[in-house]
Amino acid sequence: MVSMPRIRLATLDVSSRTGTFLGAFANGLSFQPNLLPRDSRGQALVSGIAAASAFGWGSASHSLLRSVANRLPGARATRLGRLVSGASVDVVAALGGLAVARALPTREGEPAARAVLRLASAATAATASAGLVADVLEPGRGRPGNRMTSTAVTLAAWSTGYLISRGGVRGSVDRAGEGPREEMVREVDLPKASAAGMGVMAALLGFAWLESRLSDLAASGAAAALGGESDDHRTLGRALVWAGIGTSGWWALTRVNARLTLALDVVEPAHAKPPVTPEITAGPGSHIPWSAQSRESRRWLTMALSPEAIEEVVGEPAAQPIRLYSALGAATTTQERAELLLAEIDRTGALRRPVFTLFSPTGSGYVSYVGTETIEYLTRGRCASAAIQYSVLPSALSLTKVRYGADQTRIVYNGIVARLLAMPAHERPRFYLVGESLGADVSQEPFAGQGIGAVDGLGLDGALWLGTPASSEWREQLWGARPLGTAPEVGPGDAFLPRSIGDWVDLDDDQRNHVRYLFLQNGNDPIPKMNVPMLWRRPPWLGPDHERPPGAPRHTWWLPVTTFFSTFADVQNSLTVVPGVFGEGGHDYRRVMPAVIRELFRLHVTDLQMERVEAALRRRELVWGVRRRWLAALAAPPRRRAGALASVVADVQTWTGQEATEDSVRALAETRV
Repeated sequence: MVSMPRIRLATLDVSSRTGTFLGAFANGLSFQPNLLPRDSRGQALVSGIAAASAFGWGSASHSLLRSVANRLPGARATRLGRLVSGASVDVVAALGGLAVARALPTREGEPAARAVLRLASAATAATASAGLVADVLEPGRGRPGNRMTSTAVTLAAWSTGYLISRGGVRGSVDRAGEGPREEMVREVDLPKASAAGMGVMAALLGFAWLESRLSDLAASGAAAALGGESDDHRTLGRALVWAGIGTSGWWALTRVNARLTLALDVVEPAHAKPPVTPEITAGPGSHIPWSAQSRESRRWLTMALSPEAIEEVVGEPAAQPIRLYSALGAATTTQERAELLLAEIDRTGALRRPVFTLFSPTGSGYVSYVGTETIEYLTRGRCASAAIQYSVLPSALSLTKVRYGADQTRIVYNGIVARLLAMPAHERPRFYLVGESLGADVSQEPFAGQGIGAVDGLGLDGALWLGTPASSEWREQLWGARPLGTAPEVGPGDAFLPRSIGDWVDLDDDQRNHVRYLFLQNGNDPIPKMNVPMLWRRPPWLGPDHERPPGAPRHTWWLPVTTFFSTFADVQNSLTVVPGVFGEGGHDYRRVMPAVIRELFRLHVTDLQMERVEAALRRRELVWGVRRRWLAALAAPPRRRAGALASVVADVQTWTGQEATEDSVRALAETRV
């Protein structure tokens, strides 16, 4: 299996081989399904992390066990004494760890210390069990036959894990067995899975060899500085090596963030010109210049509907909708940025419109075009929409910005409420909130610890939160101790917290009419399920099969670290947008959003008008998606332009399912919407 010279299982010390066996088993088990399907690349990432983390734990924890064994009487007298002492400690650790883990079953709401103790006990038992196998092979270390046997054990460990993983069913498969609901079907077939597993194992062996050598050097250095033998400091040596790996990873992440920040500040040709109407931020008379806008705010502002476009769809006279956006670059502090948005509200008379909606953007600053345009169509343009930005990075890289975003959102809340209270009651607009993804968390954070009454006190007429992240304290507080295996009732107050869209659909008309605050989520959306404690504690949605909510995988195990990164891979696959095709499942809410906004916000149109609105939403998304790609291709350097244009034509053909040419794509990009 391994052709690299000197990187052989037989040359590794017993702790490194223990980690290798444990890593191979974790690698195979990592193929079990989670919420959404993975492709081969995503599977390779999950497999690599599973193997590396299991190897790291196995080798480091077994080094500690071996250090204990080396201190037993007679352990260092002979080689046989070392083997017996090591095996004895492994047996005790395996049995003791298993006993403690069984004595501490998982409980909802348990303290973190209990979960960590249970995990440490179970993980130690796993390490010691793998160590016993390594102990058996230790007497023959360095011999050709032993190398073959070690390789066979590694393969057997991977195969066992892989076979166990085949019994799982991913969350995106309906309980009735309907199949995947998401737009893009991703598969990892057996040949690819096997190849990925072998490749990761080969890389693992190389990493094991390198880590072992570096740990030797670090242990020898510690012995020289602190005294004693290098074996006495093996655990310290491994800790130093892994600290170096962690530091390098943090440095790499920082570099990626910096590069992404620059990349997301590029002006797109399709959105290069500022608005020309005063009702839109950066237009005539605006307090916020066009130069201060980010990529996402430029998109949102330039895509504002015109009265003519609205009239063409709904068949009734329309006004120019108001769109206001305070971008991250508009000011240096949260107070200044919030005051700029409030100044834009005052300048445009946004609170004089019948409907005012405050949107909370995602981490990148994205505001749902579908949600905004739905409100603009259904109100015939007699509405105002506003948003304030707190980051330009994707939500996964903006998690540390939640408190920052919540602080400036709180200032905006207070400013709007003060203005509404100063107005006669009959002149106040209907006031709504919309938050999606990390934006939902940001807009909910100011209410944490205050119950549902905090939203009532804001004077809201309704709120829609889509795909609220698991990190939202307020949503967790409102959910309380309700079991995930049972469909929730409406409450507390006028809030409804469904586990999946099915729970919302299953409400009768009277119940839905009672709801003003809706926390909508797809059952297989990983965003509401992924949180840091998943690294060391089984999440409630992975409890016993009969207690798992809709959208959760079935017949699968929770695995420390691995499940976290499997869910992270699902996050990357959760929003595969095909312009003009509104998907369902994962983190995509475009298909249900128009109907939900119509019902929740009590916006009245006929069914025929609603059909025309939904068709127009799809058409606009397709046209803008093509326009961005087409103009970017035209702006490419001459030597790359032909290839870029051909790529756009191919993509449009895939998106629409119809034959496309450069002329037809150009015409589509120039379509007035």
